[in-house]
Amino acid sequence: MPGAFIHDSEEHMSYLEELIRDYHIGGLCFFHSRQSAAANKADQKSNEFEHKNELQLLREKIEYFQSISKTPLFISIDAEWGLAMRVRNLKLFPYATALGTLNDLKYIEQTGYLCGKECAELGIHMNFAPVVDVNSNPNNPVIGFRSFGNDPDHISLQAEAFMNGMRAGGVLPCLKHFPGHGDTDLDSHHHLPVIQKSLADFEASDWIPYRKLITENTEAVMIAHLLATSIDHQNPSSLSKKTIDLLQTSLGFKGTVFSDALNMKALKINNTKTNAQLCFEAYEAGCDFLCFAEDIPDAINLISKCDQELINSRYQSIQRLKEKHSALKNKKELRTYNIDDYHAQIASKLITIIDGEYNWKPESNTTFSLKYFGEVPEYFERELKKAHKLGGASSKKILCIQPPQLRPAGNFGFDQTEIEDINKQIQQSLHCIIIFGNPYFIQKLRNIEDVTVLCTFLGQKDYQIACANHFIHPQTLGKFNF
Repeated sequence: MPGAFIHDSEEHMSYLEELIRDYHIGGLCFFHSRQSAAANKADQKSNEFEHKNELQLLREKIEYFQSISKTPLFISIDAEWGLAMRVRNLKLFPYATALGTLNDLKYIEQTGYLCGKECAELGIHMNFAPVVDVNSNPNNPVIGFRSFGNDPDHISLQAEAFMNGMRAGGVLPCLKHFPGHGDTDLDSHHHLPVIQKSLADFEASDWIPYRKLITENTEAVMIAHLLATSIDHQNPSSLSKKTIDLLQTSLGFKGTVFSDALNMKALKINNTKTNAQLCFEAYEAGCDFLCFAEDIPDAINLISKCDQELINSRYQSIQRLKEKHSALKNKKELRTYNIDDYHAQIASKLITIIDGEYNWKPESNTTFSLKYFGEVPEYFERELKKAHKLGGASSKKILCIQPPQLRPAGNFGFDQTEIEDINKQIQQSLHCIIIFGNPYFIQKLRNIEDVTVLCTFLGQKDYQIACANHFIHPQTLGKFNF
Protein backbone atom coordinates (compact mmCIF):
# COMPACT_ATOMS: atom_id res chain seq x y z
CA MET A 1 0.00 0.00 0.00
CA PRO A 2 2.18 2.89 -1.22
CA GLY A 3 1.48 6.52 -0.47
CA ALA A 4 -0.53 8.41 -3.09
CA PHE A 5 -0.99 12.16 -3.12
CA ILE A 6 -3.65 14.67 -4.05
CA HIS A 7 -0.81 16.81 -5.40
CA ASP A 8 1.74 14.57 -7.07
CA SER A 9 4.53 14.68 -9.61
CA GLU A 10 4.09 13.13 -13.04
CA GLU A 11 7.01 10.84 -12.25
CA HIS A 12 5.38 9.42 -9.12
CA MET A 13 2.00 9.13 -10.86
CA SER A 14 3.67 7.00 -13.55
CA TYR A 15 5.33 4.91 -10.83
CA LEU A 16 1.95 4.25 -9.16
CA GLU A 17 0.44 3.31 -12.52
CA GLU A 18 3.27 0.82 -13.03
CA LEU A 19 2.74 -0.66 -9.56
CA ILE A 20 -0.97 -1.07 -10.23
CA ARG A 21 -0.70 -2.49 -13.75
CA ASP A 22 2.46 -4.60 -13.47
CA TYR A 23 2.78 -5.47 -9.79
CA HIS A 24 -0.93 -5.66 -8.84
CA ILE A 25 -0.61 -3.84 -5.52
CA GLY A 26 -3.54 -4.22 -3.12
CA GLY A 27 -4.30 -0.60 -2.31
CA LEU A 28 -3.29 3.04 -1.85
CA CYS A 29 -3.11 5.39 1.12
CA PHE A 30 -3.77 9.04 0.25
CA PHE A 31 -2.07 12.15 1.64
CA HIS A 32 -2.20 15.81 0.63
CA SER A 33 1.31 15.93 -0.86
CA ARG A 34 4.64 14.22 -0.38
CA GLN A 35 5.95 17.33 1.36
CA SER A 36 3.12 17.23 3.91
CA ALA A 37 3.34 13.52 4.80
CA ALA A 38 3.78 13.30 8.56
CA ALA A 39 7.33 11.95 8.40
CA ASN A 40 8.33 15.10 6.53
CA LYS A 41 6.40 18.16 7.73
CA ALA A 42 4.03 16.87 10.40
CA ASP A 43 0.86 16.99 8.28
CA GLN A 44 1.25 20.65 7.30
CA LYS A 45 -0.41 21.07 3.91
CA SER A 46 2.04 22.83 1.61
CA ASN A 47 1.02 26.18 0.13
CA GLU A 48 2.98 25.62 -3.08
CA PHE A 49 0.10 23.69 -4.67
CA GLU A 50 -2.92 25.40 -6.17
CA HIS A 51 -6.18 23.77 -7.14
CA LYS A 52 -9.63 25.28 -6.90
CA ASN A 53 -11.17 22.04 -5.61
CA GLU A 54 -8.84 19.57 -3.90
CA LEU A 55 -11.77 17.36 -2.93
CA GLN A 56 -12.70 16.88 -6.58
CA LEU A 57 -9.05 16.26 -7.46
CA LEU A 58 -8.87 13.51 -4.83
CA ARG A 59 -12.06 11.94 -6.15
CA GLU A 60 -10.71 11.97 -9.72
CA LYS A 61 -7.44 10.34 -8.69
CA ILE A 62 -9.19 7.57 -6.79
CA GLU A 63 -11.49 6.89 -9.75
CA TYR A 64 -8.57 6.91 -12.20
CA PHE A 65 -6.42 4.48 -10.22
CA GLN A 66 -9.40 2.15 -9.77
CA SER A 67 -10.08 2.26 -13.51
CA ILE A 68 -6.61 0.95 -14.39
CA SER A 69 -6.49 -1.79 -11.76
CA LYS A 70 -7.44 -5.33 -12.76
CA THR A 71 -8.44 -6.04 -9.13
CA PRO A 72 -10.28 -3.34 -7.14
CA LEU A 73 -7.86 -1.35 -5.01
CA PHE A 74 -8.40 -0.94 -1.28
CA ILE A 75 -8.29 2.84 -0.69
CA SER A 76 -7.38 4.24 2.71
CA ILE A 77 -6.67 7.61 4.28
CA ASP A 78 -5.47 8.87 7.63
CA ALA A 79 -8.24 11.36 8.45
CA GLU A 80 -8.73 11.11 12.20
CA TRP A 81 -10.64 14.39 12.38
CA GLY A 82 -12.12 14.32 8.91
CA LEU A 83 -10.91 14.89 5.37
CA ALA A 84 -9.92 18.44 6.33
CA MET A 85 -6.85 16.78 7.87
CA ARG A 86 -5.70 16.06 4.29
CA VAL A 87 -7.77 18.39 2.07
CA ARG A 88 -7.71 22.17 2.22
CA ASN A 89 -10.78 24.42 2.53
CA LEU A 90 -12.89 21.88 4.43
CA LYS A 91 -14.20 22.22 7.97
CA LEU A 92 -12.32 20.27 10.62
CA PHE A 93 -14.28 17.94 12.85
CA PRO A 94 -13.40 17.90 16.55
CA TYR A 95 -10.34 15.80 17.21
CA ALA A 96 -10.35 12.98 19.75
CA THR A 97 -9.30 14.89 22.86
CA ALA A 98 -12.26 17.24 22.34
CA LEU A 99 -14.68 14.34 21.84
CA GLY A 100 -13.23 12.76 24.96
CA THR A 101 -14.81 15.51 27.07
CA LEU A 102 -18.32 14.47 26.00
CA ASN A 103 -20.42 12.16 28.14
CA ASP A 104 -23.14 11.84 25.52
CA LEU A 105 -21.84 9.21 23.09
CA LYS A 106 -24.37 10.13 20.41
CA TYR A 107 -22.30 13.18 19.47
CA ILE A 108 -19.19 11.04 19.13
CA GLU A 109 -21.05 8.52 16.97
CA GLN A 110 -22.43 11.40 14.91
CA THR A 111 -18.91 12.73 14.37
CA GLY A 112 -17.69 9.29 13.29
CA TYR A 113 -20.62 9.01 10.88
CA LEU A 114 -19.90 12.36 9.23
CA CYS A 115 -16.17 11.55 8.96
CA GLY A 116 -17.03 8.19 7.43
CA LYS A 117 -19.67 9.53 5.07
CA GLU A 118 -17.39 12.14 3.51
CA CYS A 119 -14.73 9.46 2.94
CA ALA A 120 -17.17 6.90 1.53
CA GLU A 121 -18.56 9.41 -0.96
CA LEU A 122 -15.09 9.62 -2.56
CA GLY A 123 -14.56 5.87 -2.76
CA ILE A 124 -12.39 5.53 0.35
CA HIS A 125 -12.80 2.20 2.14
CA MET A 126 -10.88 2.71 5.38
CA ASN A 127 -10.11 5.64 7.64
CA PHE A 128 -7.15 4.98 9.95
CA ALA A 129 -9.10 5.93 13.06
CA PRO A 130 -9.84 5.95 15.91
CA VAL A 131 -6.71 6.37 18.00
CA VAL A 132 -7.18 4.29 21.16
CA ASP A 133 -3.85 5.16 22.76
CA VAL A 134 -4.17 5.98 26.45
CA ASN A 135 -2.47 9.37 26.73
CA SER A 136 -0.80 8.69 30.07
CA ASN A 137 2.16 10.96 29.28
CA PRO A 138 0.94 14.60 29.02
CA ASN A 139 4.24 15.52 27.34
CA ASN A 140 3.65 13.04 24.53
CA PRO A 141 4.73 14.87 21.34
CA VAL A 142 2.77 12.76 18.86
CA ILE A 143 -0.45 11.50 20.50
CA GLY A 144 -1.80 14.17 22.88
CA PHE A 145 -4.80 15.77 21.20
CA ARG A 146 -5.27 12.67 19.01
CA SER A 147 -6.28 10.56 22.03
CA PHE A 148 -9.68 10.51 23.72
CA GLY A 149 -7.85 10.95 27.03
CA ASN A 150 -6.15 9.01 29.81
CA ASP A 151 -8.99 6.79 31.06
CA PRO A 152 -8.89 3.47 29.16
CA ASP A 153 -12.47 2.53 30.05
CA HIS A 154 -13.83 5.83 28.75
CA ILE A 155 -11.63 5.53 25.66
CA SER A 156 -13.18 2.13 24.95
CA LEU A 157 -16.72 3.57 25.02
CA GLN A 158 -15.85 6.67 23.00
CA ALA A 159 -13.83 4.78 20.39
CA GLU A 160 -16.63 2.26 19.99
CA ALA A 161 -19.13 5.06 19.37
CA PHE A 162 -16.81 6.64 16.79
CA MET A 163 -16.27 3.28 15.07
CA ASN A 164 -20.01 2.58 14.93
CA GLY A 165 -20.54 5.98 13.37
CA MET A 166 -17.88 5.41 10.73
CA ARG A 167 -19.33 2.04 9.83
CA ALA A 168 -22.79 3.59 9.49
CA GLY A 169 -21.23 6.11 7.12
CA GLY A 170 -19.82 3.31 4.98
CA VAL A 171 -16.13 3.28 6.00
CA LEU A 172 -14.13 0.68 7.93
CA PRO A 173 -12.30 1.81 11.09
CA CYS A 174 -8.80 0.80 12.20
CA LEU A 175 -7.65 0.85 15.84
CA LYS A 176 -4.18 2.27 16.46
CA HIS A 177 -1.37 2.20 17.59
CA PHE A 178 -0.73 -1.25 19.14
CA PRO A 179 0.81 -2.06 21.63
CA GLY A 180 0.22 1.52 22.84
CA HIS A 181 1.74 4.88 21.88
CA GLY A 182 0.31 6.98 24.72
CA ASP A 183 3.27 6.74 27.11
CA THR A 184 6.03 7.85 24.75
CA ASP A 185 8.18 10.96 24.91
CA LEU A 186 9.36 10.80 21.29
CA ASP A 187 7.53 11.20 17.98
CA SER A 188 7.86 8.02 15.92
CA HIS A 189 7.63 10.05 12.72
CA HIS A 190 11.14 11.26 13.56
CA HIS A 191 12.58 8.96 16.28
CA LEU A 192 12.20 5.43 17.64
CA PRO A 193 10.39 5.65 21.01
CA VAL A 194 11.40 3.11 23.66
CA ILE A 195 8.81 1.91 26.19
CA GLN A 196 10.15 -0.05 29.14
CA LYS A 197 6.88 -0.79 30.92
CA SER A 198 6.03 -4.36 31.87
CA LEU A 199 3.41 -6.59 30.25
CA ALA A 200 1.32 -6.13 33.39
CA ASP A 201 1.41 -2.36 32.88
CA PHE A 202 0.28 -2.74 29.26
CA GLU A 203 -2.54 -5.01 30.43
CA ALA A 204 -3.64 -2.58 33.14
CA SER A 205 -3.99 0.37 30.76
CA ASP A 206 -3.02 0.33 27.06
CA TRP A 207 -4.70 -2.96 26.19
CA ILE A 208 -8.03 -2.33 27.89
CA PRO A 209 -9.52 -0.61 24.79
CA TYR A 210 -8.20 -3.38 22.52
CA ARG A 211 -9.63 -6.16 24.68
CA LYS A 212 -13.03 -4.46 24.86
CA LEU A 213 -13.21 -3.48 21.19
CA ILE A 214 -11.78 -6.65 19.68
CA THR A 215 -14.80 -8.47 21.12
CA GLU A 216 -16.92 -6.15 18.97
CA ASN A 217 -15.53 -7.73 15.79
CA THR A 218 -12.90 -5.07 15.11
CA GLU A 219 -11.85 -5.22 11.46
CA ALA A 220 -8.31 -3.82 11.62
CA VAL A 221 -5.47 -2.82 13.95
CA MET A 222 -2.41 -0.73 13.10
CA ILE A 223 0.95 -1.62 14.65
CA ALA A 224 3.14 1.18 16.01
CA HIS A 225 6.81 1.88 15.36
CA LEU A 226 8.15 1.70 18.90
CA LEU A 227 10.41 -0.55 20.93
CA ALA A 228 8.41 -2.20 23.72
CA THR A 229 11.23 -3.95 25.55
CA SER A 230 9.05 -6.26 27.65
CA ILE A 231 7.57 -7.72 24.45
CA ASP A 232 10.54 -7.65 22.09
CA HIS A 233 13.77 -5.94 23.11
CA GLN A 234 15.28 -6.15 19.61
CA ASN A 235 12.62 -5.27 17.04
CA PRO A 236 10.24 -2.31 16.69
CA SER A 237 6.65 -3.50 17.14
CA SER A 238 5.81 -3.20 13.44
CA LEU A 239 8.69 -5.61 12.64
CA SER A 240 8.08 -7.85 15.64
CA LYS A 241 6.44 -11.24 15.23
CA LYS A 242 6.27 -11.49 19.03
CA THR A 243 4.14 -8.33 19.18
CA ILE A 244 1.72 -9.33 16.45
CA ASP A 245 1.46 -12.91 17.76
CA LEU A 246 0.55 -11.45 21.17
CA LEU A 247 -2.17 -9.30 19.58
CA GLN A 248 -3.62 -12.30 17.80
CA THR A 249 -3.28 -14.93 20.52
CA SER A 250 -3.41 -13.21 23.90
CA LEU A 251 -5.85 -10.49 22.82
CA GLY A 252 -7.75 -12.67 20.36
CA PHE A 253 -7.58 -10.38 17.32
CA LYS A 254 -8.69 -12.16 14.12
CA GLY A 255 -8.81 -9.20 11.73
CA THR A 256 -6.36 -7.49 9.37
CA VAL A 257 -3.04 -6.08 10.59
CA PHE A 258 -1.69 -2.82 9.15
CA SER A 259 1.81 -1.51 9.66
CA ASP A 260 2.17 2.14 10.50
CA ALA A 261 3.69 4.14 7.63
CA LEU A 262 6.97 2.47 6.70
CA ASN A 263 8.56 5.75 5.61
CA MET A 264 8.65 7.00 9.21
CA LYS A 265 12.07 7.80 10.67
CA ALA A 266 11.53 5.45 13.64
CA LEU A 267 12.54 2.57 11.35
CA LYS A 268 15.33 4.38 9.55
CA ILE A 269 17.43 6.18 12.16
CA ASN A 270 20.61 4.20 12.87
CA ASN A 271 19.34 1.51 10.53
CA THR A 272 21.09 0.26 7.40
CA LYS A 273 18.18 -1.85 6.14
CA THR A 274 16.77 -1.05 2.72
CA ASN A 275 13.14 -0.04 2.22
CA ALA A 276 12.51 -3.45 0.66
CA GLN A 277 14.00 -5.22 3.69
CA LEU A 278 11.74 -3.21 6.02
CA CYS A 279 8.72 -4.26 3.95
CA PHE A 280 9.85 -7.89 4.03
CA GLU A 281 10.39 -7.89 7.82
CA ALA A 282 7.01 -6.23 8.49
CA TYR A 283 5.35 -8.82 6.26
CA GLU A 284 7.12 -11.74 7.93
CA ALA A 285 6.22 -10.33 11.36
CA GLY A 286 2.53 -10.49 10.52
CA CYS A 287 1.49 -7.25 8.82
CA ASP A 288 -1.08 -7.93 6.09
CA PHE A 289 -0.95 -4.41 4.66
CA LEU A 290 2.33 -2.51 4.39
CA CYS A 291 1.37 1.15 4.66
CA PHE A 292 3.45 3.69 2.74
CA ALA A 293 5.64 0.89 1.40
CA GLU A 294 8.61 1.99 -0.70
CA ASP A 295 10.76 0.24 -3.32
CA ILE A 296 7.87 -2.11 -3.91
CA PRO A 297 9.26 -4.17 -6.83
CA ASP A 298 12.28 -5.15 -4.71
CA ALA A 299 10.02 -5.81 -1.73
CA ILE A 300 7.76 -8.08 -3.78
CA ASN A 301 10.81 -10.00 -4.94
CA LEU A 302 11.84 -10.63 -1.33
CA ILE A 303 8.33 -11.48 -0.16
CA SER A 304 7.78 -13.89 -3.06
CA LYS A 305 10.40 -16.15 -1.47
CA CYS A 306 8.34 -16.52 1.71
CA ASP A 307 6.52 -19.72 2.53
CA GLN A 308 3.53 -20.05 0.20
CA GLU A 309 1.22 -20.83 3.10
CA LEU A 310 2.17 -17.51 4.69
CA ILE A 311 1.48 -15.64 1.45
CA ASN A 312 -1.90 -17.35 1.07
CA SER A 313 -2.76 -16.48 4.67
CA ARG A 314 -2.01 -12.81 4.09
CA TYR A 315 -4.00 -12.82 0.86
CA GLN A 316 -7.02 -14.36 2.57
CA SER A 317 -6.90 -11.76 5.33
CA ILE A 318 -6.97 -8.97 2.77
CA GLN A 319 -9.82 -10.60 0.88
CA ARG A 320 -11.85 -10.94 4.08
CA LEU A 321 -11.35 -7.23 4.74
CA LYS A 322 -12.54 -6.33 1.26
CA GLU A 323 -15.58 -8.57 1.73
CA LYS A 324 -16.34 -6.84 5.03
CA HIS A 325 -16.29 -3.49 3.31
CA SER A 326 -18.54 -4.78 0.55
CA ALA A 327 -21.05 -5.96 3.17
CA LEU A 328 -20.69 -2.68 5.06
CA LYS A 329 -21.36 -0.67 1.92
CA ASN A 330 -24.61 -2.54 1.39
CA LYS A 331 -25.67 -1.88 5.00
CA LYS A 332 -24.64 1.79 5.02
CA GLU A 333 -27.17 3.84 6.97
CA LEU A 334 -28.71 6.93 5.47
CA ARG A 335 -28.81 9.77 7.97
CA THR A 336 -29.42 13.43 7.34
CA TYR A 337 -27.44 15.92 9.36
CA ASN A 338 -27.15 19.62 8.66
CA ILE A 339 -23.41 20.11 8.96
CA ASP A 340 -23.75 23.69 10.23
CA ASP A 341 -26.22 22.58 12.90
CA TYR A 342 -23.83 19.79 13.88
CA HIS A 343 -20.94 22.18 14.45
CA ALA A 344 -23.11 24.70 16.30
CA GLN A 345 -24.45 22.02 18.64
CA ILE A 346 -21.19 20.26 19.38
CA ALA A 347 -19.19 23.50 19.70
CA SER A 348 -21.39 24.67 22.57
CA LYS A 349 -20.68 21.40 24.42
CA LEU A 350 -16.92 21.57 23.99
CA ILE A 351 -16.14 24.87 25.74
CA THR A 352 -14.12 23.56 28.66
CA ILE A 353 -12.08 24.75 31.64
CA ILE A 354 -8.60 23.29 31.36
CA ASP A 355 -7.10 25.09 34.36
CA GLY A 356 -8.77 26.86 37.28
CA GLU A 357 -11.75 26.44 39.55
CA TYR A 358 -14.31 23.86 38.43
CA ASN A 359 -17.27 26.18 39.15
CA TRP A 360 -15.73 29.26 37.48
CA LYS A 361 -18.05 31.34 35.28
CA PRO A 362 -17.37 34.44 33.20
CA GLU A 363 -18.36 37.50 35.21
CA SER A 364 -21.76 38.81 34.16
CA ASN A 365 -22.71 42.49 33.93
CA THR A 366 -19.22 43.47 32.91
CA THR A 367 -17.33 44.28 29.74
CA PHE A 368 -14.14 42.81 28.36
CA SER A 369 -11.02 43.84 26.47
CA LEU A 370 -9.22 41.37 24.24
CA LYS A 371 -5.54 40.69 23.62
CA TYR A 372 -4.64 38.38 20.75
CA PHE A 373 -1.85 35.97 19.87
CA GLY A 374 -2.11 34.07 16.61
CA GLU A 375 -5.05 34.51 14.25
CA VAL A 376 -7.63 36.97 15.56
CA PRO A 377 -10.89 35.18 16.57
CA GLU A 378 -13.04 37.63 14.62
CA TYR A 379 -16.37 35.89 15.28
CA PHE A 380 -15.72 35.77 19.03
CA GLU A 381 -14.95 39.50 18.96
CA ARG A 382 -17.95 40.27 16.73
CA GLU A 383 -20.42 38.47 19.00
CA LEU A 384 -19.13 40.22 22.11
CA LYS A 385 -19.31 43.56 20.33
CA LYS A 386 -22.91 42.93 19.22
CA ALA A 387 -23.81 42.15 22.84
CA HIS A 388 -22.10 45.36 24.02
CA LYS A 389 -19.61 43.33 26.03
CA LEU A 390 -16.45 45.03 24.75
CA GLY A 391 -14.79 48.14 26.18
CA GLY A 392 -15.62 50.26 29.18
CA ALA A 393 -13.57 51.57 32.07
CA SER A 394 -14.03 48.43 34.14
CA SER A 395 -13.33 45.99 31.30
CA LYS A 396 -11.71 42.67 32.19
CA LYS A 397 -8.85 41.53 30.00
CA ILE A 398 -9.19 38.22 28.11
CA LEU A 399 -6.06 36.76 26.53
CA CYS A 400 -7.07 34.97 23.29
CA ILE A 401 -4.56 32.47 21.90
CA GLN A 402 -5.06 30.71 18.57
CA PRO A 403 -1.91 28.65 17.89
CA PRO A 404 -0.98 28.44 14.19
CA GLN A 405 -0.79 24.63 14.29
CA LEU A 406 -2.36 21.76 16.21
CA ARG A 407 0.82 19.80 16.85
CA PRO A 408 3.22 20.77 19.63
CA ALA A 409 6.41 20.59 17.55
CA GLY A 410 7.99 24.01 17.19
CA ASN A 411 5.89 25.74 19.88
CA PHE A 412 2.61 24.95 18.06
CA GLY A 413 3.73 27.27 15.26
CA PHE A 414 4.68 30.26 17.42
CA ASP A 415 8.28 31.41 17.57
CA GLN A 416 10.01 31.62 20.95
CA THR A 417 9.67 35.40 21.11
CA GLU A 418 5.89 35.09 20.80
CA ILE A 419 5.83 32.47 23.57
CA GLU A 420 7.74 34.88 25.81
CA ASP A 421 5.34 37.72 24.92
CA ILE A 422 2.36 35.51 25.82
CA ASN A 423 3.86 34.75 29.21
CA LYS A 424 4.57 38.43 29.83
CA GLN A 425 0.87 39.12 29.30
CA ILE A 426 -0.02 36.48 31.89
CA GLN A 427 1.90 38.47 34.50
CA GLN A 428 -0.64 41.26 34.08
CA SER A 429 -4.11 41.10 35.60
CA LEU A 430 -6.24 38.80 33.45
CA HIS A 431 -9.88 37.78 33.65
CA CYS A 432 -9.08 34.52 31.83
CA ILE A 433 -7.18 32.93 28.97
CA ILE A 434 -8.90 31.24 26.00
CA ILE A 435 -7.06 28.73 23.83
CA PHE A 436 -8.78 28.40 20.46
CA GLY A 437 -7.06 25.10 19.62
CA ASN A 438 -5.09 22.26 21.19
CA PRO A 439 -5.50 22.26 25.01
CA TYR A 440 -1.95 20.95 25.41
CA PHE A 441 -0.73 24.42 24.47
CA ILE A 442 -1.21 25.15 28.17
CA GLN A 443 2.19 23.50 28.70
CA LYS A 444 3.77 26.60 27.15
CA LEU A 445 2.13 28.90 29.71
CA ARG A 446 3.84 29.92 32.97
CA ASN A 447 2.54 31.33 36.24
CA ILE A 448 -1.12 30.55 35.55
CA GLU A 449 -1.94 29.46 39.10
CA ASP A 450 -4.37 32.36 39.59
CA VAL A 451 -5.77 32.47 36.06
CA THR A 452 -8.62 30.39 34.62
CA VAL A 453 -7.83 28.89 31.22
CA LEU A 454 -10.61 27.88 28.79
CA CYS A 455 -10.36 25.87 25.59
CA THR A 456 -12.60 25.63 22.53
CA PHE A 457 -10.45 22.89 20.87
CA LEU A 458 -11.11 24.34 17.41
CA GLY A 459 -10.92 27.93 16.18
CA GLN A 460 -13.58 27.76 13.47
CA LYS A 461 -16.53 30.15 13.37
CA ASP A 462 -19.01 27.97 15.31
CA TYR A 463 -16.53 27.38 18.12
CA GLN A 464 -15.76 31.09 18.46
CA ILE A 465 -19.46 31.95 18.57
CA ALA A 466 -20.17 29.23 21.14
CA CYS A 467 -17.38 30.59 23.33
CA ALA A 468 -18.70 34.16 23.03
CA ASN A 469 -22.13 32.96 24.14
CA HIS A 470 -20.61 31.75 27.40
CA PHE A 471 -19.46 35.29 28.12
CA ILE A 472 -22.82 36.79 27.14
CA HIS A 473 -24.93 34.24 29.06
CA PRO A 474 -22.57 32.69 31.66
CA GLN A 475 -23.10 29.06 32.56
CA THR A 476 -21.18 26.29 34.28
CA LEU A 477 -18.50 24.73 32.09
CA GLY A 478 -17.02 21.25 32.07
CA LYS A 479 -13.48 20.51 33.21
CA PHE A 480 -10.82 18.87 31.04
CA ASN A 481 -8.55 16.36 32.79
CA PHE A 482 -5.07 15.99 31.34
